[in-house]
Amino acid sequence: MRRISLMMVLLFILVLAAGAKADVQAPSASPAQAAPDFALPDQDGKMWKLSDAVKEYRAVVLAFYPKDDTGV
Repeated sequence: MRRISLMMVLLFILVLAAGAKADVQAPSASPAQAAPDFALPDQDGKMWKLSDAVKEYRAVVLAFYPKDDTGV
């Protein structure tokens, strides 16, 4: 039994080492990259267009994240 436990621990360490060596990089936008213009409604149904918001506020932060308070 002790031998099997030792083998399982060694196997686990090998899997962790192999995973740590993997070089996975997600593509990301650069800070200088312009977002395409789009329009979306807010919570009150008012339409917001990105180009209009940039003109009015000079800077706009776009944050996208899945399943935030969507009930899904």
